[in-house]
Amino acid sequence: MNIKRNLTLAAATLVLAGCQMGPKVTTAIVEIKPTSAAAAAGLNPMGKVVFTQTGSGKVMVEATITGLKPNSEHGFHVHATPDCSGDGMATGAHFNPDGYAHTHPGQPFRHAGAMFNLRTDAQGVGQLRQDVSSISLHAGKYSIVGLPLITHLNADDYRSQPLGNAGARIACGLITAQG
Repeated sequence: MNIKRNLTLAAATLVLAGCQMGPKVTTAIVEIKPTSAAAAAGLNPMGKVVFTQTGSGKVMVEATITGLKPNSEHGFHVHATPDCSGDGMATGAHFNPDGYAHTHPGQPFRHAGAMFNLRTDAQGVGQLRQDVSSISLHAGKYSIVGLPLITHLNADDYRSQPLGNAGARIACGLITAQG
């Protein structure tokens, strides 16, 4: 009787563990589109961002966004609420499952969704390539799949609370798993 009960519990545990883990997502893509705040700023940001889960546990972020202010920097963050409607304010605060203060993305205790500013060239094209250790594409506390990625009008100052004083949310897209 004890053996049967233990086998049943073991089987149930394996089934539940499998359900919680879900499929291993290795790539996610974001189609960046302007919010209503972009038009007010005279901008038309559009582009693509690819997130790739690496073997080291980090996520490689590769972005190309056009239609931004030339020769400038723009705050670039994963936010917490998947709603890109209107001016982007419905996306809420930065993705921050640990409740840390906003700080420089190079610091170990920071918002998980904090990334370095997106820098643009003279034509207003921003490109970025960075490894981020505080997020994941796999199911769990640090998963960003389904969350919004925001591009702000101004640079993140990496110190103002709670969002880095980066200004309007001019572009948004939802992070979508690709497999």
